Amino acid sequence: MAASNIHSDHRSLKRRKLDHRNEDGHANSFVNGHEHTRTRKQLSESHNKAKTASDQSRKSTSLPTGGINKSSVLALQVHELGTELKPNYEKLRTKWIDVANRLESIVKQMSPKPAMTAADVLKSFRKKGVNIPFSKPSPTKETNYKFEFIPPSQVFLQGAMSNQLSIRDDRTIEVKVILPDATLQEKDYLNNRAFHKGAFYIASIALEIKEKANSEFNLSFSYADDVDLLPILNLTPKQLSISKFKFQVSFGLPSKSIPLDKTLPTKNCLRHLPNYEDAGHQQATPFYNSCLRSVASVMEHTSTLESARSPAFDDACRLGQTWLRQRGFSSSITNGGFGYPEWTQMCAILLRGGGHRGHPLFSKQYSSLQFFKAMLQVLSGRDLRNPWVIGSTAVDIPRSELPVFFDVETGVNILFKMSPWSYESLRHHAQISLTNVNGKVLDTFESVFMSRVAEPLLQFDEIFSMRFPMGKFSTALEQQREVHKLHSILVRGLGDRVSLVDFKLLTEHSWALKQDPSTGEDVFEVRLLTNPETVARLVDRGPSAEEPDEAGEFQKFWGDKAERRRFRDGSITESLVWTSGSPVTSQIVRHLALHHFELLPSSVSVKSGDLEASVLSDDASVGPKDAYRLINNTYQSLASALHGLEGLPLPIRSISPTSAALRSSTASHPLLPSTTEPIDILVQFDSSTRWPDSLPAIQHTKIAFLLKLAELLSASDSKVSTRVGLENTELATNGHFNTSFLDIIYPSPAPDLSPICFRTRIYHDREEHLLQTALSDKSLHGSVRDSLATALAAYKRHFIAAPIHTTAIRNLCTRFPSLSSTIRLLKKWISSHLLLHHLPEEVLEIIAAHIFLCPSPWSAPGSPTTAFLRCLHLLSRWDFSITPLVADLSLSQAMTGEQVNEAKTRFQAWRKLDPSLNTMTWFVGTNIDTTGTVWTQGSRPERVVAGRIRALASAAVEMVKERGSKMEQQDWSGLFVSPLDDFDFRIHLKPSVVKHHGGEAGSRSRRERNGGEFKNLQLGRSLDIDSIGYDPVVLFIEDLKATFRNTALFFHDGHGGDVIAGLWRPAVVGKKEWRVRLGWSSVPVAAAAVEEDDGTDKAQCVFNKDAVLAEVSALGEGLVKQIRTKA
Repeated sequence: MAASNIHSDHRSLKRRKLDHRNEDGHANSFVNGHEHTRTRKQLSESHNKAKTASDQSRKSTSLPTGGINKSSVLALQVHELGTELKPNYEKLRTKWIDVANRLESIVKQMSPKPAMTAADVLKSFRKKGVNIPFSKPSPTKETNYKFEFIPPSQVFLQGAMSNQLSIRDDRTIEVKVILPDATLQEKDYLNNRAFHKGAFYIASIALEIKEKANSEFNLSFSYADDVDLLPILNLTPKQLSISKFKFQVSFGLPSKSIPLDKTLPTKNCLRHLPNYEDAGHQQATPFYNSCLRSVASVMEHTSTLESARSPAFDDACRLGQTWLRQRGFSSSITNGGFGYPEWTQMCAILLRGGGHRGHPLFSKQYSSLQFFKAMLQVLSGRDLRNPWVIGSTAVDIPRSELPVFFDVETGVNILFKMSPWSYESLRHHAQISLTNVNGKVLDTFESVFMSRVAEPLLQFDEIFSMRFPMGKFSTALEQQREVHKLHSILVRGLGDRVSLVDFKLLTEHSWALKQDPSTGEDVFEVRLLTNPETVARLVDRGPSAEEPDEAGEFQKFWGDKAERRRFRDGSITESLVWTSGSPVTSQIVRHLALHHFELLPSSVSVKSGDLEASVLSDDASVGPKDAYRLINNTYQSLASALHGLEGLPLPIRSISPTSAALRSSTASHPLLPSTTEPIDILVQFDSSTRWPDSLPAIQHTKIAFLLKLAELLSASDSKVSTRVGLENTELATNGHFNTSFLDIIYPSPAPDLSPICFRTRIYHDREEHLLQTALSDKSLHGSVRDSLATALAAYKRHFIAAPIHTTAIRNLCTRFPSLSSTIRLLKKWISSHLLLHHLPEEVLEIIAAHIFLCPSPWSAPGSPTTAFLRCLHLLSRWDFSITPLVADLSLSQAMTGEQVNEAKTRFQAWRKLDPSLNTMTWFVGTNIDTTGTVWTQGSRPERVVAGRIRALASAAVEMVKERGSKMEQQDWSGLFVSPLDDFDFRIHLKPSVVKHHGGEAGSRSRRERNGGEFKNLQLGRSLDIDSIGYDPVVLFIEDLKATFRNTALFFHDGHGGDVIAGLWRPAVVGKKEWRVRLGWSSVPVAAAAVEEDDGTDKAQCVFNKDAVLAEVSALGEGLVKQIRTKA
């Protein structure tokens, strides 16, 4: 069972307001040295008792609903959401009903018009400023049927608003006008005739309203759900009080006017199609037929819906609308062809059929949540490309790439507007949501209903824009078939590199009454969910040369890209070879578009960013992945060498990695001379009574062991250099902290790479017991107790948690190929905003891993850029003051509910103990550490830093959502540029002391700095062992923190930044009463100024900023170029 994305207290059911457009961020900034944030939410309980859901689970006729009511919390949340979604229909009705009645009155009082030819109709209407929205092929002079207008006898309201099934922000009222029987003829179901007469009818109504009520409405034409056969008239009231309402006038046909047996999905109703005369090649027109039946079945659909109505059904329809809208679906073809009407019709039909022997599949006893889950089961579990026929009459419909949910009573395929890609996408989302709803640990409500899923750059791994010349097709049906062909070809060509190929048609049609609907080049977005294991594969093997038919088909499909090759195993097969310079998916899409559709490569452009290439690039001859492989191979060699040493006082029990370089997660290239750091490992010796039982003595024993290790290693391998070092020397006397390490240095594996340095520390499990025993002494002085507590936390962090964490992340990086680059991007982003030194890198690794392990509401990301953006999305939404982050880092996702509850209980205890977040700001629990504080205890990060991270993440995500696929390279680069105006002062460093850590900017600076330097000098510096791990800027910042920790916070980009920014702490801002031991440099305030301000004569002082900055400059002599303060 998976752990929650961000766990919320189940006792607190208060939710943020539903927002279909985006997720609100908090664009906090630094003001006066502290974060400008809203008041922290308190842990309140909006429900004191969790009541049992009112409807008990009843036995379904056929479809199991699997314990929906087991989660009373989810039931309560859904009930609350239903209340929020349901508008006050009666109040809204009073606003729009008069307009609807006005429209009905105008339509019914229209004068009849005699039958006219198509040419006369077009000419007459154009003179009056209305262009009839005929579908193509339009009527011509040769058209032998006429157009007659007779006022309708049936005008009624339709749609979600009038049916009281709409959600809160829906303001559309649909007015349906049924054409009189007298205007239709027997053969009108053929060749668009009925649709042409419907278009004429709508144009007649538009002309009438234009002449009689033009001052009341803004008028335009559009297509109902982007179906060019179904023109509608849009009316927006000009009166300000009702201007948010939108009225649509559409046409319907009398049910008996369209013969059901002639319009089945297997029939051809477009006799002008090519090859129609050849009976053996007649093409069925299922889309046209269902479209025709849908406008002729208006009354039947209404009757079906009314028979299904119940409070639970109504709420389920609103839940369905919300779920679909959050995922970008609607009835519009451009938005998937599945929206409110399709959801409600499917649900209503399955209440009267679809089950065993024609019994209902759904039960009217379902609760709204059961209805919702049952619909998800149908959408995700049943492959509707195998037609599902609902009704007593047998109708044989062959399988196709399009979904079919056929209602025999109306003759309509409810899913006729769906495409192959939208159906696959709908199933994909339904499967994710169903898994979440069924989860017993996941807090699923947020991801299923509240999260905006349809954010392209967060949802898809790769996005391409493709210009497709729609103008060359004479009908929409031809366009549709050609686009379906394109999708089929891309699916075949991309193969196992992708799990989903989605299209998004960006153009939408709406035009003035006197204009024609626009045509020309339409722009598609091709959106991919990639498989990271195979997406970068450079060689594809096709059929064997011994299979001539298959090989010929392969060559025909791929064209000149296919070539016959002999492989090392001796086989000769057709093959494809792609270049490594650009994404393989891009090469495939461009090649297939050119080969099959004669679209030039310039017609396909990449719209998704590749941050791995632009941000993580460097000048090394060996890429980061190969560098990590070198490091791991060297580590394995070292481990073998250590285990093979003879002459050690005690045998080595284990060797454990603890460094980011050994879990493939360093922010910069791990072996560049300017970026390399010592690689931490732990060595544990066997237990023995020879170990001393004193903390100081243990530290001295460790030094002796390390000296012996160094001696034996140097003797066994002359290429290895060793050196013993000391750390925490200021606290060495008490033995609370580790005081020694051994650097084991292997030579450089390549000319431009640095040597590989392993920093070895000794892990002795007895230390933890001794520290805990010492800490239990109640007579200890406060400073000693603090030292012991800090030492114990550091011991658990470095010697217990770090090896387990490293092993977990290493395994996850193997399982998810994109995780390594995602972690590196997240660290780069945090560092670019000068914050990396304020929080442990392990927490960022947990956050990045969590995105892959618990990706809901999306699937696991397939590209580093998408995963990185989702990390920002998580950070922007995480209200750390009231919500813990609990992540399961196990591959099996075996974290139990008890472990999750334990972590949440600890979080609540921390918030009660530390409500001001002074000690623990982020609570990050895992299956490894349910305490949630092993990495973050001790204000790591501090509250101001955590607020800054959230504000920056919110701003970044908001920009990505706003720009979408229009993001340019400068926009992507801008994500990694931090504004410095919010800081109180900035310390500018000399360029010569800054270590540049790769990337485009770093590479450029390095080239400029090296200029004409001799190559052998550069090479010598790369081999300088003494410089490994030495960074004067880091040492300078540590000195600043130690000296001015009570007065300022310091921020720096440790990966090439040449500015140290600072904020004054709130405690030193403003006038203070003077007293001894203030703890910071101060200057007195003139007595006159004090009396003027508060009328007292007490001595007051202010913080001496100038003096402190002068001390900073003196401390950084040789490093500091200049110091600037905020104006």
